[in-house]
Amino acid sequence: MTQWLQKVWESDTVFEEPICYLQVENNNIIGGNLLYAPSKILKIVSSDGSYIYEEGKDYAVCGNKILRTDKSNIPVLPRSTYWIPYTGEENTKWLRIRGGEYYAKIFPEIYQYQVLVSYQHQERWKGYIPENMAALLPRTRNMFTKKEHVNFVFYGDSITAGWEASGCDEIVIDVNTLKKFHNYCHRPPYIPTWVTLVTTAVKEHYGYDDITKINLGAGGSSSSWGNTNAAELVNPSHPDLVILAFGMNNLQDESEKYEQEIVGIITTIRRQNPECEFLLVSPMIPNPEIRGFINNKLAKHEEVLFHLQKSMSGVAVAPVNSVFYELERYGKQYLDITGNCINHPNDFSVRIYAQTILSALGI
Repeated sequence: MTQWLQKVWESDTVFEEPICYLQVENNNIIGGNLLYAPSKILKIVSSDGSYIYEEGKDYAVCGNKILRTDKSNIPVLPRSTYWIPYTGEENTKWLRIRGGEYYAKIFPEIYQYQVLVSYQHQERWKGYIPENMAALLPRTRNMFTKKEHVNFVFYGDSITAGWEASGCDEIVIDVNTLKKFHNYCHRPPYIPTWVTLVTTAVKEHYGYDDITKINLGAGGSSSSWGNTNAAELVNPSHPDLVILAFGMNNLQDESEKYEQEIVGIITTIRRQNPECEFLLVSPMIPNPEIRGFINNKLAKHEEVLFHLQKSMSGVAVAPVNSVFYELERYGKQYLDITGNCINHPNDFSVRIYAQTILSALGI
């Protein structure tokens, strides 16, 4: 697990960074960008690790780009596989691509077209780095340091519930019935959800196991849903720290509405758990080709979270959205980092979530 949580902005080695090649107009192929120019390729493998690609035969290295050879075995995703002609169906309207003639298929099989690159590099990260916010959560840090029992509650949407994580094994919430169910995925490389990665890393860092993980993620939920159901779902858990991660499903909401709902969640939980502290997590970026996601408010929502960090005690922020914008600025394509082509993280992005949250916790 150590290599999965090695922060990409700190290390000189990147493990299993995904790249995805896409066939576009005139059969041209795009993709292959890495965060850094490799000084040494350690391994390039298929998504399940079963096939090792060979330099010279399957690929060549050019700067920070992995180039497919003419006879490469590295897979290529045809645009037509996830761009489907739009014929007016109401249930696909929200997925329409910029021009409107196509919609983006929800495609969790995208991992089959993502290959994993492990490499060393000499470059240094020059972009945004999430800060250590642990001083803003003094009660939680003190409980961890004293090895006291901690109820660690995760409350959010499908990304919190763990959809598309290859090793997902979470008891989560049905958005309609509010009943618990088992969200399970079991395929190589078996990366746990960011919820489990964070919990396990906290236990290892502080050297004890008396930390109870409670995952209240619900697919399709929004901050409004979270506000409505916080008393029923969260308060009975008597949380010490709530990691609050709503936003992807209300990405076009006005900032004022989003702020009211996040404050509402915090207020509701603190009515019965007045000492509870909160780590507020902004979401990753969605697919920029989907026109309903264009000019989304997620960056402004993250600003709202930082405002609450300043105005409320016992509140800190894990700025996942800013980190993903930095990945994009470094040249990562959306198909490199998505688990469903729409708005979910793949294994690598799950790891970025965990790395950002652990940075905020001072780990």
